[in-house]
Amino acid sequence: MNPIFERFVKKVIQETDCSREEREDLFEELVVHLECACEDFKRDGHTEVEAARLAMINFGDGKNVGKTLQHAMYPYRREMLMTLSIGSLLLTYSIYLSQLFVMGDTHIGWLLLGVLFSSSLLFLTLRPVVSLNRRAVMNTLLVIHMFVMGAGMLLSLDLDPPYTTVFSILDALIVLFTIVLIFRTTIYDVPATELNLKTGTKFVHYFNLLFGILLLLGTLFFLYAYLIFASDGYWGLWKLFVPLALWGIFYSLQLILLKHNRKKIAYIVTAVQLLLPLALFGFWILVVRGGLS
Repeated sequence: MNPIFERFVKKVIQETDCSREEREDLFEELVVHLECACEDFKRDGHTEVEAARLAMINFGDGKNVGKTLQHAMYPYRREMLMTLSIGSLLLTYSIYLSQLFVMGDTHIGWLLLGVLFSSSLLFLTLRPVVSLNRRAVMNTLLVIHMFVMGAGMLLSLDLDPPYTTVFSILDALIVLFTIVLIFRTTIYDVPATELNLKTGTKFVHYFNLLFGILLLLGTLFFLYAYLIFASDGYWGLWKLFVPLALWGIFYSLQLILLKHNRKKIAYIVTAVQLLLPLALFGFWILVVRGGLS
């Protein structure tokens, strides 16, 4: 392969949100396209250097071509992610300042988490990192971001009217928008490869995302109920997040098993996940009773 074409195509692919496998396929396809165009110009009498330069000129500017491919492969994803991240940053600061000046409470930990993950989403949207599996990293950030903004909704409900109404509605919209992006990135943008179709990868994604959202809502409900009625003992609250951590581990394990074509074992792990709501309720009892301190 022509090293000039390889460097040029890398700039193109850097603008897309392809997975590692898709990036490799796209890289090979674009390099072959440029080499064929180069051969056509050489047959027209141009030198190899001139032919290579003309092939890249005809192909277009690398960044612009990459952005066009990104839009064609994942329509409006970048715009949606930018809207989510900027909106989340503004809402995070608004809720924090309202808690600080209206209620007199400081929630610096939540502020730092909200700014960190919203800024990370914005950075990866504006500055793609080629070495990362961007779909996996972006989905991880979106899931954590959904949880952080869900905690922000609890802070919104603690405000006085009309702040509580305005911020709760805006926060709910942010969480809903995040869920839409998670489904879009995980399911809609999953390539329809033979392995994915054969192993039912999309079914596993559907089940785990829906189940994870319900588990998250249950966790937030128990967390909110505890914060309302409890006056101390907050260090034991970490137990409520154990089922969510197990859900993430089971989800990852299922995808690994499906990748190695272990469909039956993956579905067994899926069935085991149905016990997580019982685990959540059990940990709630432990938190209330102050067990496992």
